[in-house]
Amino acid sequence: MNKTIIQMARQANLAEYLLGVGVPLVRSGSRYRHKEHNSLIFTDNAYYWNSRGEHGNAIDYLMRHMNMDFKSAILALTNTSISQTTKQSMKPFALDNSKLQNNQNKVRRYLNTIRNIGFSIISHLTEKNLLHQEKRTNNAIFSIYDENNICVGAEVQGITSKRFKGIKKNSKYGYGFNVRFSENDTYDYALFFESAIDLISFIDYKHNHEKKNLNSCILVSMSGLKLNVIKNTVAVFKGNMGVVLCVDNDNAGAMFINKVENAKIPYIKRLPDKKFKDWNEQLTFTKMQKRPISRLYEITR
Repeated sequence: MNKTIIQMARQANLAEYLLGVGVPLVRSGSRYRHKEHNSLIFTDNAYYWNSRGEHGNAIDYLMRHMNMDFKSAILALTNTSISQTTKQSMKPFALDNSKLQNNQNKVRRYLNTIRNIGFSIISHLTEKNLLHQEKRTNNAIFSIYDENNICVGAEVQGITSKRFKGIKKNSKYGYGFNVRFSENDTYDYALFFESAIDLISFIDYKHNHEKKNLNSCILVSMSGLKLNVIKNTVAVFKGNMGVVLCVDNDNAGAMFINKVENAKIPYIKRLPDKKFKDWNEQLTFTKMQKRPISRLYEITR
């Protein structure tokens, strides 16, 4: 791999990248601090985890804490700066069925009981081969299909105590997990979310709370906040699509909306209600309100 590209990745702004993929950081003077780990600090292209005596550059952090290999970390940090030769040398994505569970019991239970997503939506995803459960980790695997309905990647969601979001190795650049309801494969709107969980929470909320269909839409997870996914989706899928941003109600979401605006991409905002951070929070609150008092007591005690 080109030494210049590797050096660019090592010097990439790590905090900016992490904010873009939804990692909870808070500003502390000229630095950033991890919201859930007080001693984990980020300065430009480096990080210092003081309680562990650990430090490193941007590549080190993605490999140690974001479940990436060396090439994937460089691709993530340099975005479009990877040379065309490097891109062409990457192996095409393949989902190995031998590494998937025959059923998705643990994933289905996680999505329903922890994330409050209805079984009708979960079953739809399973029937369309959009949802799987990995054998070794029990992670939820959300298959990514391109405009020709070929599987070109997968988004990963950890469901155990080690929860994380990520993309499977060799997933095709510029594509995100997507759900479509149009029968003619032409879309009026492309709705963009920060994760597969937020995307399917939005579907559940719209179908069952607002009683609205999404027949003219393609719904896409960026697995973070990625401008390239917006640009590629609008370019390769059919339709004169309006861009709808359905990102989180937080600083990272606001920064990304500004980034889309600066890129001169016309957009509409469809954020969760102000009192909710994301669409899963809004869905959960709505469903809790509809449950019997005895059930609410049982859940919250």
